[in-house]
Amino acid sequence: MDRLRMFLARWIVSPLQGVTLGSWLRLLAANRFRVGLRFWPRAALTTLAAAANSWQARHESRRYDLAVAATEVAAPLFILGHYRTGTTHLHNLLAQDERFAFVNYYQASFPLTFLTTEDRRARLGAPWTLRKRPHDNVALDLRVPAEDELALAADTSLSPHLGWHFPARARYYDDRYLTFASASDDERQRWIASLRRLAGKLTLKHERTLVLKSPLHTARVPLLLEAFPDARFVHLHRDPYLVFQSTAHMERAIEPLFRFQSGDATTLESRILRRYRRMYEAFLNDRTSIAPGRLVEIAYRDLDRDPLATLAAMYAGLDLPAFTAAQASVARYLESIAGYEKNVYRALDPGLAGRIRGQWGFAFDAFGYPR
Repeated sequence: MDRLRMFLARWIVSPLQGVTLGSWLRLLAANRFRVGLRFWPRAALTTLAAAANSWQARHESRRYDLAVAATEVAAPLFILGHYRTGTTHLHNLLAQDERFAFVNYYQASFPLTFLTTEDRRARLGAPWTLRKRPHDNVALDLRVPAEDELALAADTSLSPHLGWHFPARARYYDDRYLTFASASDDERQRWIASLRRLAGKLTLKHERTLVLKSPLHTARVPLLLEAFPDARFVHLHRDPYLVFQSTAHMERAIEPLFRFQSGDATTLESRILRRYRRMYEAFLNDRTSIAPGRLVEIAYRDLDRDPLATLAAMYAGLDLPAFTAAQASVARYLESIAGYEKNVYRALDPGLAGRIRGQWGFAFDAFGYPR
């Protein structure tokens, strides 16, 4: 079953299976319908799913749009931090607090239809879903916390994730939709509307404060504040050398699960270096716009060494309800993953380490890591 699940993930299913047919056809047209022959099965299933989604999305819209529009969304808590800085670990820890809600993998995959399809289709899809993430063996199923970037990409096609799907235009998607500085005003407003709609649907379903997480949000503080002026933020940082190594490993493992085209792996190092630099240039410039008491910054090493104390300090720093109410649940979760083993990487090539120092030096200094 594990081999079958990996085969399906690698060649048949797609994180874009929640798109509508119109969005999918526009995306294909923007990429000149350049789908590699070996990815035709994935494209065919995505097309069939998109046609079904279009009908279901219209049904869900008629049934819930008024209720979603009338739903008051409490200021979300956004988890920021580059890939592989511990954001998933923190997301999973906060998910143990029943006062919070999160978007799960089914909801992120089907953002336009989950209110009317999740109960039935999640049960049908569960047996075929990967049990662990391919890059780090973190437990995976349709119910665990997911990145809302999956939902926003499927709903709007305005995401650097599209570069994993269509690597021939990866630079375009990164340049336009990482910070949105080069995007049109219409695109920015569409993206904000999609985020608000997702938050409204999740609040309607759960009636709790949302914890949302996407590493790419680290570069979008102004957009997040425009969508939710009272939002809270927690930012995780980690030794940049380790971030580079872990991110490169992650992208090599997960890109095959996204692709409709073959990609050029030789650009991977440059792409990671450039994205990190742009992300943290934006974050360090924009974090001053966050109101006092609405941002806490955490070193991954502290979260890893003493998660309970780190969480308690985070709750206090953001003026959240006392952590003591969730401490027992978090402690049980930590006990359940006590045997988890982190990835170990070879020493960096000296030339590559020099490139990292040269391009990310400002981040080493900003977060207090030795070069």
